[in-house]
Amino acid sequence: MKKERIKHIFEDHWESFAERYNPRIRKNVFREVERMLGCGSLENGYIEYKCEDCGEIKRIGFTCKSRFCTFCGKIHVDDWVEELTGRLINCKHRHMVFTIPDILRSFFMKKRKRLSILTRCSAEVLKSWLKERSKKEEYTPGIVSVIHTFGRDLKWNPHVHVLITEGAVGKETEWKKINYFPYKMLRKRWQKLLLDEIEKEIGKRKGKKLKDEMYKKYPDGFYVYGKGEIKSAKGAAKYVGRYTGRPAISE
Repeated sequence: MKKERIKHIFEDHWESFAERYNPRIRKNVFREVERMLGCGSLENGYIEYKCEDCGEIKRIGFTCKSRFCTFCGKIHVDDWVEELTGRLINCKHRHMVFTIPDILRSFFMKKRKRLSILTRCSAEVLKSWLKERSKKEEYTPGIVSVIHTFGRDLKWNPHVHVLITEGAVGKETEWKKINYFPYKMLRKRWQKLLLDEIEKEIGKRKGKKLKDEMYKKYPDGFYVYGKGEIKSAKGAAKYVGRYTGRPAISE
């Protein structure tokens, strides 16, 4: 198998692909592909090493530092995991996935800044639930939310991967273990909080119409499911870290 196989595919086909689909390709995609194609090229600068004994010179091209690059993307993920591990509480974490219906996907595609709504709402779902468990304690968990913008079929499908500690800090209690998550309730709360935020963006008139449609079509809420327990902080960081550096390459 050739090294940097994806890069070779782009070298052979990117120009014709870009010419055909230019209006649909975002500017930052052009930028990242160009960086990836130039990764390691001496034309973009290099470090020079010289052997003091024989005088042989070796030049190493600068890397592109793009997450889209299979080489640099791996380094980016490793660095991200190490940095995150230092901030995570070293305890068991629960991995959850918060999804949205097909009809809402275009809302986030039109303005990608809206993706922050997904991470904000998914975290608020869990924080509000825990605070309500005890008004005296107002338990606060540790949460990491990561956006993933495509599904297994590589099509646009924004959803959120969430790591939450299986425990929380209270106002009086140092650490409260949590091993039960009420998914039925979380789904309905996720639906409500998300639709409320979307209504702020599109206005009350359109928002009410959308809410009526969504509550009727999804009476049990938007799908939230738990992918299982992760025992260590580093294991949790590694698991979710892979979602930060995987480029989607589809037809």
